[in-house]
Amino acid sequence: MSNSDWLFKARRFALAGLGAGLPSFAFASASAEGGATPPAGWSLIALVVVSALVVVGLVDRLRLLRKADRLQASHAELTTVLDSVDACIYVKSSDFRYQYVNRKGCEIVGLPAESVLGKTDSDLFDSITAAELHFNDRRVLEQGEKVVVEEGYVQGKEETVFTFLSIKLPMRRADGSIHALCGISTDVTEYRDIQESKHRLTFYDSLTGLPNRRLLLDRLEMVVKGSRRSERYAALLFIDLDDFKVINETQGLQRGDRFLRQVAQKLDEVVRESDTLARLGADEFVLLIHDLGLDVEQAAHAAERVAEKLLGQITSAQTDDDQALTLPISASIGITLFANGQANVDSAMRQADIALQQAKMAGGNTLRFFNADMQADVMERVHLEADLHQALARDELRLHYQIQVDARARVTGVEALIRWQHPQRGLVPPGLFIPLAEKNRLILPIGYWVLETACRQLATWAQESDKERMTIAVNVSSVQFHQPDFVARVQDVLEETGANPGRLVLEVTESLLMEEPERVRDIMLRLSQLGIRFALDDFGTGYSSLNYLKRLPLDELKIDKSFVDGVLDDPVDAAIVTTTITLANSLGLEVTAEGVETEAQHRWLLEHGCEAFQGYLFGRPLALEELTLTEKACSFSLLREQ
Repeated sequence: MSNSDWLFKARRFALAGLGAGLPSFAFASASAEGGATPPAGWSLIALVVVSALVVVGLVDRLRLLRKADRLQASHAELTTVLDSVDACIYVKSSDFRYQYVNRKGCEIVGLPAESVLGKTDSDLFDSITAAELHFNDRRVLEQGEKVVVEEGYVQGKEETVFTFLSIKLPMRRADGSIHALCGISTDVTEYRDIQESKHRLTFYDSLTGLPNRRLLLDRLEMVVKGSRRSERYAALLFIDLDDFKVINETQGLQRGDRFLRQVAQKLDEVVRESDTLARLGADEFVLLIHDLGLDVEQAAHAAERVAEKLLGQITSAQTDDDQALTLPISASIGITLFANGQANVDSAMRQADIALQQAKMAGGNTLRFFNADMQADVMERVHLEADLHQALARDELRLHYQIQVDARARVTGVEALIRWQHPQRGLVPPGLFIPLAEKNRLILPIGYWVLETACRQLATWAQESDKERMTIAVNVSSVQFHQPDFVARVQDVLEETGANPGRLVLEVTESLLMEEPERVRDIMLRLSQLGIRFALDDFGTGYSSLNYLKRLPLDELKIDKSFVDGVLDDPVDAAIVTTTITLANSLGLEVTAEGVETEAQHRWLLEHGCEAFQGYLFGRPLALEELTLTEKACSFSLLREQ
């Protein structure tokens, strides 16, 4: 056997003996195979060669083992990462079977991984969910699409619905063919709930569940634009419950809220799904109706029929309630129609509100349509209100005085009555601007101006011997009376002007007395301690309690002109006046008849025990420079001429 043959055999058997780690195995095997002894000197060479080969083999084996360890560690790390992701990660084969699913995916289906792998969605989900998933998977596996879609999943006996945002991608071979699908599905149920809750808070009323003002305005804008294109009429109805404030005050806010929900439900029963019923706030609802046709009369009739149904539903809301309200509740409805660019969002809302106010002024429980005359009246009031804001600064307000006389026709005092001398409109009647002043709280600065002006006049008259005993009566508004600093302001005015508080009479109404009666009584007592007197104005027109009246520091009752007008012709009016005089005497109060215009009325009142009077028979309200005051008996005819 040649040397080369020995080397070849030694190498082959050395490699075969690597597993035993014994170099001598190679030689033994080689000798046994050849049956001959290796040549001299080659034993050492063979040993070196075999040892080198053994080392190389060991190094290769160690490298393979380390690579396997690294792969196993990488696999474990990747598995840990994928299982830590708060999303379902999965791989599906071309036949729609799961090849991989992470921990989150197993949690969702409630099964371990070994029970999921190899299964299809039909094995794991209900038929509807499985069909939806299969449809989206086919788009990926058969058409190669990247699919981003929301998928639903019903879980448990309670059928809780979960929503997932799924991203599904095709997995391709080197040649571009698709062999699997990789998907990531993230649970967005809580996010969707938050978004839905946010949407409802933004666009819906929390009490009734109806659309709120914001959503109504969005839809109104769409309808307005649509009416311009189609020329078909739409209607906007403002619905306001009459005197609902009384329910909250007498039966509580919870009872009021319950009734509002009942009203919302009843109104919704007669509203088309395509229309919008909204709640603006408090007891105000709005109905937006579109597509009422091309004819204005047809549209008006349709809107009127709907409004009448709404009024009926509000009435029935009380009878359907198992805890019926003790007071009847009705509603007022204002309606405006628009089409072909006749209105925008703001004007439609304004017109419906104007019509609503007209319905309320008509007594409520009715409906009114907007018309141009209403708009003119409203704009007139708007301009008047704007001018009223400047009236004090421009020194346009005046005080006129109407005298009051006793049984012997002697002047005992005056009532201060405010007038507005407008530079363009002339003398504006109080009935026009006082309600505006009360509405925008201008009555506060105006009221204090009246009080200060009257007190300055009292201080001036106190220096004149024939007028020092005169009194001045000043009307106090409810808004002014209930100001926290009212008593302090009155004290300041008295101190600044030097007026005698005993000559100042504050006139209050029955309605004022019934607002927080204990607080009102406390304020009146504090002012009475200063020496100020109180008169109850327009007595008999309100709802004051006689038991409450006797507890108040009143000095005088004033019989309203509406009763004085009828004492000669109406037995009821005559009985009311007689009773008032008797009541005043029994309570130790003075009584003054207002609005006395004829001598016959004067004589009747005298005969029935009234001893103080005020009215045109004795004098009209006059400016200070036109007023002539004396304590002596006055001539009726002369005063009437004034």
